[in-house]
Amino acid sequence: MAQAHAAVDEGRLADARDLWMAVWKVERSQVAACNIGALSFRLGEAPAAVRWLSLCKEIMRKPRTPGERALYESRLADLARARQLVGELRVVAPAGAAITVDGEPVELEGGKPVPVLPGRHVVRASLNGKAAVAEVDVPRGGAREVRLTFAAPFEEPRAAGEPGATRGPRTASGPGGALALGAPQPSPSPPPRPGPRPDVIVGGVGLSATLAALGGVMMMATERKEAAGRAAARSAGPSGCFRLTWPMCRDSASAYGDMRAFRTVGIAAFATGGAALAATLTYALVPRGQTEVRLSADGIAVTGVF
Repeated sequence: MAQAHAAVDEGRLADARDLWMAVWKVERSQVAACNIGALSFRLGEAPAAVRWLSLCKEIMRKPRTPGERALYESRLADLARARQLVGELRVVAPAGAAITVDGEPVELEGGKPVPVLPGRHVVRASLNGKAAVAEVDVPRGGAREVRLTFAAPFEEPRAAGEPGATRGPRTASGPGGALALGAPQPSPSPPPRPGPRPDVIVGGVGLSATLAALGGVMMMATERKEAAGRAAARSAGPSGCFRLTWPMCRDSASAYGDMRAFRTVGIAAFATGGAALAATLTYALVPRGQTEVRLSADGIAVTGVF
């Protein structure tokens, strides 16, 4: 615990949370749960913050001192703010089924909702080789229910003469109006395709914002270098830098060279950031079949069916 507190004091929030997770595995205490939830909220991981702070609220004892009361109210405030940033999934699935949301395993504890980031999510249930998949949009601050059921297994009709065999085909117009056994079974509909991955969207927007910021910094540096070049040239006298061997003229030439380099980098950063944002918006908003966005040092590649 002392190491976790020291990590918080040093600003190493992720390390502090890992240390509290280790404490939780040894002793499932309210202190560990509350600290994991609070650190998750400060790290910007709202779904994890809701899970852990909800558990903290359940197991936290009633405050008895002003200090405990202030800490309790602080945890409740963090929980309320975190809930405003997420949506909730209520998953109803066969007992014993393994549940995943966007490929990540989740545990259904007594019918409690699963906090998720707003957006489209793919929920899957699997049990004994069977699987059921559903895709759902979850709004911020809202809740959605997903019911997953396994399709009934298809049984091949038995040959005539075998025990339990049916006496020949019967049509809907035949005795009893039963459907013909030999009628073709409807082909199962393909599972819904997964929607845009939140991590790809966040990464694309973050990359475009970073490049835009870099471009802005480079343009500010360009203006400063241009001003420095002019000032150095003016210091050479009214005739200007007709002799490049003068120190102030060499400084002016160097400043103008840096200005051109900064301007080139700034323009490239703006262009690349705009392309990254356009590719991310295309990936997130345009209807498609299978779409993939790849960001690398060589450029941006968007492949798929639009």
